Amino acid sequence: IAVAVTTKAAWKLQKIMAHSSKVSSVVLGNGSGQMLAAGGDHCQVNIWSVSKPNCIMILTGHTTPIKSLQVNPNGKLIVAGSRSGSIRVWDLEAVHQEERSPSCTIGFPRKHR
Repeated sequence: IAVAVTTKAAWKLQKIMAHSSKVSSVVLGNGSGQMLAAGGDHCQVNIWSVSKPNCIMILTGHTTPIKSLQVNPNGKLIVAGSRSGSIRVWDLEAVHQEERSPSCTIGFPRKHR
């Protein structure tokens, strides 16, 4: 008789105060799902490690509320779209390697018609 063995990871439930204003987008990322990012009316992206209660990084650059977030599959890039139509991309790996404040890697302003 064959028996299937399953290994699951679990974390202690954390209560996270994301922002003092409305949160409109939340995403889990960093490959293993151990990173949580949230954006909203405060015009920035806050990032947490799911195993820690405090925000570990704040990504700034948008001037209007964040409407959408996405992390690429390997967890190295995070993309945020804002209400103005602009898109910003941050390289999270470069921030960690250089031990500096996160800055937008690429910004795509909204095209005015």
